[in-house]
Amino acid sequence: DSAAVYFSSNEGREFGALTRYDVASGKLEVIAPGAPAGADVENVELCGANGQYLLWTENRDGFDTLKGWDRTANRALAMPQLPEGKYRLDCEGSPAKLLVTVNGWATPGAIWIVDPAGGTAREVFAPNLAGIDPARLIRPQVVRYKARDGVELQGLLYLPAGAKRGAGAPPVLFDVHGGPSGQSAANFEPVAQYHAGRGLAVFQPNVRGSTGLGRTYSTLDDREKRLDSVRDLVDLKAALAKDGLIDGSRAAVMGGSYGGYMVNAVLAEYPGEFAAGVSLFGVADWITALEIASPALKAADRIEYGDITEPKWREFYKVNSPIRKAGQIRVPVLYSHGVMDPRIDIYETEVMVKTLRANGIDAPFIRIPDEGHGWRKLANQLFYFRKQAEFVEQQLGLAAGE
Repeated sequence: DSAAVYFSSNEGREFGALTRYDVASGKLEVIAPGAPAGADVENVELCGANGQYLLWTENRDGFDTLKGWDRTANRALAMPQLPEGKYRLDCEGSPAKLLVTVNGWATPGAIWIVDPAGGTAREVFAPNLAGIDPARLIRPQVVRYKARDGVELQGLLYLPAGAKRGAGAPPVLFDVHGGPSGQSAANFEPVAQYHAGRGLAVFQPNVRGSTGLGRTYSTLDDREKRLDSVRDLVDLKAALAKDGLIDGSRAAVMGGSYGGYMVNAVLAEYPGEFAAGVSLFGVADWITALEIASPALKAADRIEYGDITEPKWREFYKVNSPIRKAGQIRVPVLYSHGVMDPRIDIYETEVMVKTLRANGIDAPFIRIPDEGHGWRKLANQLFYFRKQAEFVEQQLGLAAGE
């Protein structure tokens, strides 16, 4: 009836809670069932006669849970069990039907119809997995470790089938998400599954600055604290190795976009920690990258990185951009970039390649003419990721996978 709006808000709290805004009074009210500890409320939907059903998801460590509330009966709804992963919701009709799109570690894309009143669900579209045996897909496990300064870090670890703990632990590929305000979650990760299926452990870290782990956590990499998140990669590698889950002496790091910056940065800031790097369309020089950003990105960039038009921040990034410390990179790095990239100019990769090669460092470069910010075409994906696997496995001394 347009009297109120329901949404998720983390105002005055660490995690997004189900919140009601009364239009007439301007009052905000946190709805009790939507204020979980350690989980963000997302995907809020209101549907049914007179807005009877309030539906949402709770994101805990990258795994979604479906929740519901009957506003007429003032009670929680019994929600059915759905495949693990991330959900998108759309509720319509009378009687109300909830469409849930599931993207999970074993579910590339499925559609379920949920009856909010009865708490039942039926799958109306199932992925065929293109002939892949679902038993070969690996469930990521959530791990948590303390950084050297006491901040608790989190990530998702894919261990290959038959992985041993301690002596004989598998080599690892760190897969750093972009953003930086992003989150590695339990959605379908074909590249991670591909590498794990070939014998590599794959670790997707949610270093400080990532979302989904509290409002304060998402700010811990802002501005002068940028390199603290880079250091987290080193601390996480050490913790995983100490736990016997990976072979820390055989570790590579990869990432795309902002994740590509993280690869450049950790190899320059902490030489000797990783045996190889894979940087996809990443940032080399924050001065040039921030100068050419779109107006929308620049607005957010001022919070994350500072205002590049100010002398203070130009001086900061003259020192603290990967290209300024590229002379410290001592391991091979595979670079790639789409020629038509509208977000990060291909110059950012070209300057790293030229600098490393001039320093005598192996820096193969895959330049893709018909792609932008990421690989969209299947032919390019099949070509590139085979090359990536070949490079990483060669650098880590891993026998050819199946």
